Amino acid sequence: MLTFVPAIGLASDIATSVSGGVDDRLADGGYFELGASAYSVNKIDIRQSDHQAVQPSLLISGMYQHKGFFVEMVHQSQDGINLGYNFWNSENWSLDLLAANLKSSWARPEGIDPATLNEAGRNAYLMSEESIYVGAGFRATRYWDDHYVFQYRIVSDYYDGQGIQSSARLGKSWQVRNWNFHALGSIEYSSATLNQYLFGISAAEATELLPQYQPDSSFSYGVELGVAYPISESFVFRAMYRFNVLSDEVTDSPFNESGYVSFFNASISYVF
Repeated sequence: MLTFVPAIGLASDIATSVSGGVDDRLADGGYFELGASAYSVNKIDIRQSDHQAVQPSLLISGMYQHKGFFVEMVHQSQDGINLGYNFWNSENWSLDLLAANLKSSWARPEGIDPATLNEAGRNAYLMSEESIYVGAGFRATRYWDDHYVFQYRIVSDYYDGQGIQSSARLGKSWQVRNWNFHALGSIEYSSATLNQYLFGISAAEATELLPQYQPDSSFSYGVELGVAYPISESFVFRAMYRFNVLSDEVTDSPFNESGYVSFFNASISYVF
């Protein structure tokens, strides 16, 4: 039987653990993947001006750890890029400090006072720019029988004061011949500060097209189904579908265009 998943070490994003199974959590080392993928996602926000229904992309994925220190950039992850330190393990548990959690975000252009702009200028100002969320926090992972994984994480942004993100996810993997299937359910929390940063509009910024809006904290819910198949000892095919239901705090925002996120990705990669 072909095998395609590198050994999972002592620290691991749940996207790796649940899609590949848990081999040796206490081993140093890692893996790297390079390939191509195509994905389809519905338009969620009016600021996604370059949105296309289907888009090709370069796949760069991997993780490495040594003596507890780790870096993760896992394809299909919902949690971005992670740098941290694993400080405790037991037979079933793994506890990590996340020194840097990097995810995409939105930010208003710097150095501009919206009060000095006219209506058209404020509309353009509110369309924002892509930015980055840099948080630090804690992650706890629980493993059962090499097939079930639970992971809780909480991070707070220290780069731009964007607030708190937290998630709880439960996943299961199973193998049928050379096909590795997984299912993953998730609950995500966003603080009021984060929602205001991403989806809110202050009185000074508001326009007739984009009126004032101040969201509260929120929870969203999602499910993911995926499969991986080893084409050879080094090449892997993967496909995944994810569906997330957004909270009213997000869907009531003037920026919002959908009550859900529907995401499909298929890829072929070479594993080093």
